[in-house]
Amino acid sequence: MGNAHPLIKLSVFYQEMAMTSNNYQLPLTFDQILILVQQLPQEEQIKLKQEIDKRINSQEEDFLTVFDRIGKNAQQRGLTEEVLQELLADES
Repeated sequence: MGNAHPLIKLSVFYQEMAMTSNNYQLPLTFDQILILVQQLPQEEQIKLKQEIDKRINSQEEDFLTVFDRIGKNAQQRGLTEEVLQELLADES
């Protein structure tokens, strides 16, 4: 289990905790998850935070890629800066 993914370790830890102490009903609340994470060794908490950060950053990059693709597709279909300004102009 030493090199297992932090989320797998948390899952195993949760299963062990469920068998030995409090039984939580699924779905877990944020507070229940936080309690479980705080019971992990400090090293595992750090690994879990790094994994969460990595996934958040990965998701942000995916959004940027999507927006870039949308922009390129719009330009290929004739959207220019001038047309965009006209579309965004407030005519009220």
